[in-house]
Amino acid sequence: MTIEHCACGSEQTYLDCCGRFIEKSETATTPEQLMRSRYTAYTKADIDYIERTMRSPALDRFDAGETRKWASSLKWERLEIVQTRTEGDIGFVEFYAHFRGNNKKYAMREISEFHRIDGVWYYVTGEDPKSTIVHSSPNIGRNDPCPCHSGKKYKKCCGF
Repeated sequence: MTIEHCACGSEQTYLDCCGRFIEKSETATTPEQLMRSRYTAYTKADIDYIERTMRSPALDRFDAGETRKWASSLKWERLEIVQTRTEGDIGFVEFYAHFRGNNKKYAMREISEFHRIDGVWYYVTGEDPKSTIVHSSPNIGRNDPCPCHSGKKYKKCCGF
């Protein structure tokens, strides 16, 4: 029997990590736990969980059908948490989501904002501090700085 590791990169099993939130048995106790479980839900195209863990304004423009189609069309590679910060009932998680689509590598960077409402954390909005999606381009040399702004060389980051 193969043990399924969680897609969030924690090195735990899916059921011991994000699965316990996605399967509805537990509620995330930190913004980072919720961020990791939402990433994992995207890898499984479990858009019902994504929608359940959102509140306005993000929920106002959410289209479950289009999101499911988009998430299913990608090969999710890894989640990279840059930093987290919590101030009372408001939390922030900065991350990169690395994935492939149409035979190209992408790194989406976002600072997500979470609010704790009645003791439960929800995703409410997100913004990209620099650019929405970074495309891997054939014009980028292996030793050039990575376009995802990680500060690493392309070959050691998105060009792996």
